[in-house]
Formats: sequence, structure tokens, C-alpha cells
Amino acid sequence: MSNSGAGEKHPAAGWGVTGERETAPPTPGTVYASETLFRGNREIAIRHEGEFYRLRITRQGKLILNK
Repeated sequence: MSNSGAGEKHPAAGWGVTGERETAPPTPGTVYASETLFRGNREIAIRHEGEFYRLRITRQGKLILNK
């Protein structure tokens, strides 16, 4: 699957593989790769309904969202 930077309506390859059948991602909607959002940064800002939030990648590789 190519990564054009736009959101994709299909799960990433290998997502939810159970035996020979793939399952859908846990939430509906467009799926964005974190690499597409972060573009090499460890933290990004998200504006939602006039409020700013920080989404960052921890040292352990987890995501944390703060207001």
C-alpha cells in the first residue's frame, strides 16, 4: 500500500490478522499512519474546536494526548 500522506479508508497491512482472515481496525473512519502525522517529530499540535492539544510520542513509543 502506498503512503501518499493522505488518510486511507483501508487498514494497514497486517492489521488484526487472525489466522487467515483480517479484521477491521478497532475504530471506524480514516486511518492515518503516525509517521504521516509526526513527519519525524516527537510532538505535534492539534486544534480541535478552538482548543489546542499536544500529541507526543513517549520514550517507550506510546502516544500521549495533553490539553
